[in-house]
Amino acid sequence: MIEISENRTVLGSEFPHCDQIQLIMIILFFVVWGGDSLSFFIFRYSTVLIGLFSLPVLLLPAILSLGFGLYLVAKSHKAVFGEITDQPRLINSGVYSWVRHPMYLGILLFCLGFFFISPSLLSFGVWLAFLILYDKMATYEEKDLIRILREEYIAYQKRVAKWFPRKRHRSYLESKLG
Repeated sequence: MIEISENRTVLGSEFPHCDQIQLIMIILFFVVWGGDSLSFFIFRYSTVLIGLFSLPVLLLPAILSLGFGLYLVAKSHKAVFGEITDQPRLINSGVYSWVRHPMYLGILLFCLGFFFISPSLLSFGVWLAFLILYDKMATYEEKDLIRILREEYIAYQKRVAKWFPRKRHRSYLESKLG
């Protein structure tokens, strides 16, 4: 990730209309998830899979997903916006040493937590589309970072996974969280 300078200019470019697309996808996810969940409780007709799993079985992954998602978003937001520097630089510490896109991953995990609360096939479909879109956005942004930072970013890509922490980072992650 590229740190933002005092006047909030960035070194690399974001995917076109990134913020608007994210807002639309989040709203779409919650409208579909909420509508499908509500229709299950009112009309007993939906794609909710609530009968397949008991609530206690779903509660643990829901809490973990929501909590870890919020943690990633908060820590990545603080890393990007918390410290003002003269020159934008590559952030490769903290949550950015676990995955290259912790803010995107945090949002995905947060939404996935709601899926576990009331598992709906329709909302899972929207979540998968969200994941594919985030991957496309991340790939677009990384191409620009490679163009700008060259070997520094390529080395970062080799060290740090795009979405799921690699084994060598898991022990560090476990020591921080547990």
